[in-house]
Amino acid sequence: MGANGFPAKVYTPVIDKLGKMVAAGGGGGKLHAKMFDYHPHLKLGVTKDWWGMVNSTIDEARALREKSGEDLVGVGHSAGGALIACAATKSPDLFKKVVLVDSPMFNPLKRTLFSFGYMLPDAIIDNVHPMIKTAGKKKHEWEDMKEAEEYVRSRKLFKSFSPEIVDAWLAEGLRKGENCGKMKLVFKHTSEQCMYKTTPMDVPVIGVKNGGWLGQYDAVDQAGVFLYSNTYTFLDKRDIAFLKSKFKGLDFYDFDDEHFWPMRDPEAFAKTLKKHI
Repeated sequence: MGANGFPAKVYTPVIDKLGKMVAAGGGGGKLHAKMFDYHPHLKLGVTKDWWGMVNSTIDEARALREKSGEDLVGVGHSAGGALIACAATKSPDLFKKVVLVDSPMFNPLKRTLFSFGYMLPDAIIDNVHPMIKTAGKKKHEWEDMKEAEEYVRSRKLFKSFSPEIVDAWLAEGLRKGENCGKMKLVFKHTSEQCMYKTTPMDVPVIGVKNGGWLGQYDAVDQAGVFLYSNTYTFLDKRDIAFLKSKFKGLDFYDFDDEHFWPMRDPEAFAKTLKKHI
C-alpha cells in the first residue's frame, strides 16, 4: 500500500525489480504481489473515516490469502504502512510479517497536539497544517495529457523521483474527466487533505474529529520491520524511540534518504524489501 495521493500501481517499478531479484536468486522462487489501493479513500471527502479503509484492506488481504493459500507479508509506505498496522491490529492472524516504511505513527505528545489541532475548523486547519495546505493548493486539473505531463515533470518533488516512477505516476495517477474531458487526479486533492485530517492518532480526546480509536499502536506482537529515514524530517527521533518501545516484534532499520526514498530509488528499495521479506 502506498503513500497518500499515490495509486498503488505507481510502485510497479519496485515490484518488477523485486520480482526479477527473487527469480534470479535461484531455487525456483517467484514473487506473488498484489498492490492495494485505498478504495474508500476516494470517498474520504464525505466520510472522513479510516475504518472503511482498514476494513477494505483486511477484506482484500484475506481474500488474497484464501485464493493463494500462502502466508502474506504486508508492505506499506507512509500512510499505507499506518493502514497495514491498523489492519494487523484488528486482524492479528492476517499477516505473517509486515514492512512499514516511514509511516505516520507518532509519539503520544505529538499525537495529542495533532489531535487538538484537528479540532479546529477546516477553514483554519486547511491554512495552518503544511501538508494539508499544500494538498489543497496543488494543481489537480489540466487541459490534456501533454499539459499534465509538462507540469508534473517540472515539479521539484517529481524531479527527485526515478524516471520509471514518474512514468508510472503519469499512467496511473491521472484520469480523463467524465464530462469536461480534462485530465484530473485519480485521487482528488480534497481526499488527500481528508486523509491527513483523519490519520488515526489513538488519543482518547472527546470531540476530536477523527475520533474512533483504531488501536494500531497496540500491534506489539506483530513480526516484521519498520524502515525509517535517518534525515528525521517526517518521523523524529522521539517518534522512533516510542515506536521501538511499543512494537516489540518489529526490527527497526534506518535508511539514508528522505521520506520518498521508494520513489527516488526503486532499485535500492526493492533490494531492501528482498532482504527483509
